Amino acid sequence: MSSQLSSLKSSKGEVEYVSAYDAVLKLWPVHFEENDVMTRFGTTHVIASGSKGSPSLLVLHATGTSSTMWFPNIDALSSAFRVYVVDIIGEPGKSRQSRLLRDREDCANWLGEVMQGLGLKRTNIAGLSYGGWHTLNFSLFFPDKVNKIVALAPGASILPFSWSVLLMLRLLPYVPIKPNPFNSFFNKGFHPNELFARQFASGVKHFRYSNPKKSIFPNVFSEVELGRINVPTLFIVGENEVIYDPVDAIEKVNRLIPNVETKLVPNAGHLVSMEQPTLVNQHILEFLG
Repeated sequence: MSSQLSSLKSSKGEVEYVSAYDAVLKLWPVHFEENDVMTRFGTTHVIASGSKGSPSLLVLHATGTSSTMWFPNIDALSSAFRVYVVDIIGEPGKSRQSRLLRDREDCANWLGEVMQGLGLKRTNIAGLSYGGWHTLNFSLFFPDKVNKIVALAPGASILPFSWSVLLMLRLLPYVPIKPNPFNSFFNKGFHPNELFARQFASGVKHFRYSNPKKSIFPNVFSEVELGRINVPTLFIVGENEVIYDPVDAIEKVNRLIPNVETKLVPNAGHLVSMEQPTLVNQHILEFLG
């Protein structure tokens, strides 16, 4: 069973990856605390910032990126919220998996246990890409635990992955991809922070994903399921999104999700929160109130 779990491949690789992770954390512009929450699926690492008296906001990252991807956004978000940035179990980061997430219910239960460990009965949730998929999925299983959600270019969820992105995601657990695929997710001309790009590359090199045939892989939710998302929802996507057509995604979201607002962000690709942080922060804060 342990060979099926996602993990860093070696102790040497773990040292290199954690060092790269911590180097990006030095870019965190506000005070933060790092904590580990025990769940049935393993130890989940959480970075907390903002006043403990503020309303809570759980934040979930894109695949391969870890919680550190939110360094351009955390200052603004933590000014209004107690922000808990979560390393998704089974992904590169400081969380450690002990049990596979085999289906969507496991994913929802895992996040519910993280909330319980943080002492949260109800919260706002925001997630990008794979984190956006988790956000939508959780709202379907536990709407009573959610105030509002923000889905930023959620992986699959609305429309199938483009064939090129799907091929890359399917190959990632098995072989290192060269050149590094990271830059293909950004709008042309955008250059990600060097420390963060180095961390991502370290994850590609040293992290072993569980076999997607044994574990969960993001799916497109049915039209019936999308119609059941009744919590207030903000859908954000970049105008140059690569995982699916952004205009088609907005049209489908507006048609099916009852209580939704949509935003098309100019000059942004898939990792929209990193490319246009000021505008994305503004959209999130205005929506969450």
